Amino acid sequence: MSKRRHQRFVRRLETEFSAEGKNYRAISSDLSCSGLFIRTNHAFTPGTILDIVIHLPDGTSAMLKGRVCRALKTPVVSLKNGMGIELIERDAHYSRFMRTFTGECEEETAPRAKPETPETIREMPKPAQDEFLIVVCGQCNVKNRVNKSRIASGPLCGKCGRPLVLQA
Repeated sequence: MSKRRHQRFVRRLETEFSAEGKNYRAISSDLSCSGLFIRTNHAFTPGTILDIVIHLPDGTSAMLKGRVCRALKTPVVSLKNGMGIELIERDAHYSRFMRTFTGECEEETAPRAKPETPETIREMPKPAQDEFLIVVCGQCNVKNRVNKSRIASGPLCGKCGRPLVLQA
C-alpha cells in the first residue's frame, strides 16, 4: 500500500520553479492534489520551500507553493532525477485541472499552519540508515549504493551501466 494520500497521475507539463533567489525550468510529472514530482537536475534539499508555476494544457498557469520532501540526483539515466514536492498552497486553476482526473480536489489549500523556520526543518525525520544496500557490480567490481525501495526497478551500475545482480 502506498503512503500517498492521493492517487498520482502521470502528466508531463512545463514547469518553472524558484527558490533561494534562483529560477529554473523543468518538467513536472506524477501529479496529485497534494503533491507532484519535478524532473530536474537542480534538486534542492528536503525542507526547501519552492514557488512553482505549472503551465496547464488549456493555456492557463497554476501558481503553487511546495516543500521539497525528497530529492534524487543520480548519474544513472534510467532513474528520474528531481524532487518530490508536497504542496502547501495551490490555486483554483490547479484544483480544477486535478478534478478532471479525480473528480475531487479541494478548491484551495488552507494557509500554512506556521512559517518555515530552521527549527521546524531540523525536526523533519532523517532517513533510516538501513534503507540502502551496497551491491558490487559483477562486471567492473564497483560498489554501488542502492536504495531498497528502488530494487524492483532494476538498478544499474553507476560506472559501467550494466544491470546489478542482487545476491540472496
